[in-house]
This record gives sequence, structure tokens and C-alpha cells, in this order.
Amino acid sequence: MPRVKRIESVFLNIPYDKQFEDLYLAYIVDLTQLGLRVNATLAVPNQGRLESIIQLIEQSDFSIHDLSRIELSEGIPRFNMPVELGLALYRSHIAKGRHRVFVFETKSYRAQRSTSDINGIDPQIHGGTPKGVMAGLRNIFRQPGNVTTVPEMLASYRSLKRKVPELRRNAGSRSLFEASVFRDLTVAALVESEKIIRSGT
Repeated sequence: MPRVKRIESVFLNIPYDKQFEDLYLAYIVDLTQLGLRVNATLAVPNQGRLESIIQLIEQSDFSIHDLSRIELSEGIPRFNMPVELGLALYRSHIAKGRHRVFVFETKSYRAQRSTSDINGIDPQIHGGTPKGVMAGLRNIFRQPGNVTTVPEMLASYRSLKRKVPELRRNAGSRSLFEASVFRDLTVAALVESEKIIRSGT
């Protein structure tokens, strides 16, 4: 009997706001298409949230931390992303590198200035675009034979984006950043990924 390959998972640490929706969709589509299961705090209840976040990081092989939106929001700095990055770095340390940590940013060298303790990590610079996210993800999650290309990712991303109004209606939500919409997005992204696989056979 052939051995079933374990699906690797990634903890996704991003800002949950409307201005980030396009990049959020890009991350969901691209990570799914690269064969990874996405873990996110969207699926975590507010009660006992910190403990649940730690468990999600422990259950994940990788984590991605997008620090492109840690600027002031209504006069208050946004610390959630750096806090979760710190938890993941500690997890990587005690797990002897078995949990790998990646940082994404919009601008070059900004993360090194805002969070100087991560100077040993070279951030992927996405320039605030879905295509930039895709290029960065392909840099860090290289596949044998490069079976997934950026144009294929873009096609899947556009297809999923067309489905967003329907997914919002089905969930009865205006926001994409809710647990039920997140689940529907990951399923829809998996369907798009399977289309790519079938087209290549």
C-alpha cells in the first residue's frame, strides 16, 4: 500500500482589514496551489485566543508574517503581527528549525528598521501586489519542476476573486475576514488548484 504524503501546513499572519483583501486572496490561492494547508487566526474564537494561536503555530510546518501594515491605525500602532512573529520565532528556536519562518513586506529594508531583531531573515518584498505575493511564495516554496507558475496563480486568483460576492452572500457577511468565509475561500482555492492540475495532465 503506497504511503500517503503528509500535507504540510503554514500559519498565515496578516492584517485583517479591507485594504488588505486582494493580498489576502492571493495568499490563500497561492499557498493552496503550492500544496499547503493554511492555518489562520480567523478560525480561532476570541476566548483563549493567544493559546489557540500558539497551538496553530505549533501545528504548522511554516509561518508567513506580513509586516506591511504595522503602521499606526487611528493613532495606535498595530502590534498583532509582530507579536505572532515573535511566537513563531521562538517555536522555530525550540523546534531546532523544524518550524520555518518567513517575512513579507511591501518595501525593501523597512522590516529591518521596524523590527531590527529579524535582521537575519531576508523579507520577501511583494510591493503591495498579488503578483508580488505570488513571486515571493514561489521563491520560498520551490516545487520540483516548477509545476505552478505565476500566470497560473494569477488565473486562479482572478477566478476566485470573481466568486467573492457569492461567497459573501452565502456566509451572510460583508467581510472576508470571518471564519465561515475563510473556510469557503480555502475550499474554492482548492477547486481552482485542482483545475490547474487537471489541465496539465
